[in-house]
Amino acid sequence: MKKLTRLLIVPLLLCGNALADDDLWESKGPHVRIKRNDQDGSFVVFERSKDDRRLVKTTKDQNKQIKMMAKYFRNQKGFLSAGQIYDGQGTLLFRVKYGYDPETAQLIAEDMFDARVKNYYPPSVRDKDGNRVEMPVRRVYYFYDADGNQSKAISLVPNPGKTAQETFGKTRKTLDLYGEEKNFDSNTATNPLKNNPFEEERKKGAKVK
Repeated sequence: MKKLTRLLIVPLLLCGNALADDDLWESKGPHVRIKRNDQDGSFVVFERSKDDRRLVKTTKDQNKQIKMMAKYFRNQKGFLSAGQIYDGQGTLLFRVKYGYDPETAQLIAEDMFDARVKNYYPPSVRDKDGNRVEMPVRRVYYFYDADGNQSKAISLVPNPGKTAQETFGKTRKTLDLYGEEKNFDSNTATNPLKNNPFEEERKKGAKVK
């Protein structure tokens, strides 16, 4: 197994406080939202399918070249079920799966898997059919208070493996074996519903068709 440190995927994720600055958002019809960065000319395009089962976030530079793309999918019941994260050349980097509490239906876990190299738990860990179980490169746990409000999330990463420096070209801290990412910001998790512009519009009572 490889040594892993915190994977800095902030550029891959949906922007925090998505509609805090409404004036920066552009609406291109009912299914497209664009947010521009006045500092460097880059921009992010959010596109949703007509049936609201797929959301695509594409980050482009000032020359309209794709830097990163993320696709997210809902199941038939409307729950976020999977995600795919690509680099600027269209190479699939990570796969993401989401887990829910069977009683409350609240999102409780998020697993990110390396799409290029499969990592496995030790041989002693097997599924019900006796096959080895793939190990995520990062797992995020979500917690809720008595009122159902989401509290600070906890992110865990396995060790050993590639470093974040090797993967993304920069890093901020190292981690212990399955250690908690201290000061982990849940906005860096790959949950697009929390800061999805279309979700924010729904909360404000706007009709998204």
